[in-house]
Amino acid sequence: MGNAPRATLGDASSTSGGSLCFILDEDFVFRRELTKELRQNNIEVVEFSSSARFSDMIDEQNPDIVLINLNENSPQEFVRALLALKDCRYAGAVQLIGRCERRVLESFRTIGVDNSLNMLPPLQKPIKFATLQGIIRERKLGTTSPLPRGISLKDALAKNMVTFHYQPKLDLKTSMLVGAEAVARVVHPQIGLLTPDQFLKGADEEALLALSRLALVSAVRASEHFLGSGASMQIAINISVDNLLALPISELVLMHRPERADWPGLLLELPERQVVNKVDALKARVPRLRQSGVGLAIDNFGRASFTLSMLNQIPFSEIKIDRSLVENCAGDGGNAKMCKTVVQMAHNFACRAVAVGISAEADLHALSQLDCDMGQGFLLGKPMPMAQIDELIASFVQPAARLH
Repeated sequence: MGNAPRATLGDASSTSGGSLCFILDEDFVFRRELTKELRQNNIEVVEFSSSARFSDMIDEQNPDIVLINLNENSPQEFVRALLALKDCRYAGAVQLIGRCERRVLESFRTIGVDNSLNMLPPLQKPIKFATLQGIIRERKLGTTSPLPRGISLKDALAKNMVTFHYQPKLDLKTSMLVGAEAVARVVHPQIGLLTPDQFLKGADEEALLALSRLALVSAVRASEHFLGSGASMQIAINISVDNLLALPISELVLMHRPERADWPGLLLELPERQVVNKVDALKARVPRLRQSGVGLAIDNFGRASFTLSMLNQIPFSEIKIDRSLVENCAGDGGNAKMCKTVVQMAHNFACRAVAVGISAEADLHALSQLDCDMGQGFLLGKPMPMAQIDELIASFVQPAARLH
């Protein structure tokens, strides 16, 4: 197809939404009261009674502050939540709360500090409203301009306001356009284009599952569209492991996929840490997924603890190197070594290595020298509407056609 464009093709910007808080506490009454107070201060809240779903949602949303209860008799939930925050390199504030003595709270707070988390001074229950107001003011929570009433993922889905843009994925050896990652956008008639950080805040499990279903069907149709335009592009979507297991993915794909032998199939990108916790369930789904033309990729590789045995158990198509390792890999010897190791590991297990978040020419060159297979990032193209992908395809296909 020739050389790929290096231009940064833009995203529309829009107004930011209000703050988001996660609360992890098994005490339903306390959670309800705390949620009420926070929402009165223009703060969206997502409640959790256990660390399991909390850990998955941290991968999907980015709260400004997290409040975690410490039960002195069973602190495992607290520790699991901290490890999930550590794995996703959470940069927001963490507020530890509990009914135990302050010295106990302080000792557990040091666990988060040792794991490079922004741990606020712990609070003893019951929490005074004045104290909560002080935290809100100090963290400047709830001060951003809220979106108009009713703008939520659930409403956007109901009103057919969700669309998808596609971020190009390039072969680093040939500079050919070989795929794209679908990313959700909401088109609001007054505000304009909204990005996930603006409409996913506070989204519940039902809405996130509906978004995954819509993304899946849209990706199948997009791949058929691009194939008709002359490009065999595998479309990838991000999906949580829980949603993958909950949806009839194989059946949905078989219902909507084109009846063409050259259809490139779909790719489901799974967060690394979620894969670690659901190996057996995923392994059972793989044969049916592959039969319907769906491959699996490990996303954010390099964030969590991953064992090589999992690559033996699940035949992944791609390993996506986390942007924290890709960034400045040309100048940071440690990042370069990590990228090289991941590339070699991927090839040893017959996977493609994909670098995510490429934003500098020097890093692009370094990754090519490390034999990385594919890349995506703002240097190679921002997420763009389908029509702009069509223009990219035409710029490659038409000159080639004129040679014949």
